[in-house]
Amino acid sequence: MSVHDLVNLNNKVAVVTGASRGLGQTFAVALAEAGAHLCITSRHGGELEHTSDQIKKLGREVLALESDINDETQIVSMIGETVRKFGRIDILVNNAASMRIDKSPEDTTQSDWKSVMDPNVTGVFLCSREAAKIMKKHGGGKIINLSSVAGVKVLRYFHGGSYDVSKAAIIMLTQTLATELAPYNINVNAVAPGYYNTVPNQRFLQKEPGLYEKVLDLIPLRRLGELKELAGLVVVLASDISNYMTGTTILIDGGYHCW
Repeated sequence: MSVHDLVNLNNKVAVVTGASRGLGQTFAVALAEAGAHLCITSRHGGELEHTSDQIKKLGREVLALESDINDETQIVSMIGETVRKFGRIDILVNNAASMRIDKSPEDTTQSDWKSVMDPNVTGVFLCSREAAKIMKKHGGGKIINLSSVAGVKVLRYFHGGSYDVSKAAIIMLTQTLATELAPYNINVNAVAPGYYNTVPNQRFLQKEPGLYEKVLDLIPLRRLGELKELAGLVVVLASDISNYMTGTTILIDGGYHCW
């Protein structure tokens, strides 16, 4: 079997949460380029049209659903609708998440904490739980979680707290699910990105003069990552290339973790 065959996702069915923009949109389109049909979700259902159009242009089927991963009922419904349309789920990319609040611990309220931890940890668990039920019935699948370099080390120049803890929790959740689901041929892995050229990162890096240059000094490759670079790794983890990989978190951060 060639490498091309190993990465071929023809007729696989993938679910990507938080797919209306940024990373999620890029992941969904990349999976479609590799041959997968897509269910794309977002709390902002009206914003999924652009992603949907890109997938259709590639000749793939797409189901666009408004779904909030803070709501267990909506998650169950989303998985059910995907199965009704496609008959199966082969790949789940848990991309939807709350962003960093960037408050000091003493200024972080319980509501602030829950607004990050609930979607970033509980929502990911619930999506994985429901997708795994379907994957088990069809002989296996791939679950890909989004952690962060912030889950393995404290980032300079930003307040820690709920976001960093949530991304560290994803690493352990990935390992736990990997061991529990291994008997059913379900691989569970995570990616831990560093600073990518996304709108939220641009916003954070423009908070004060000189901050962008300070952050670049912490990245050996001296640049922000491009979304396509991260999307390529997600496609690999969704493909047969990763069949002997499970419970692994891959840092892809330009070397930030080295220093």
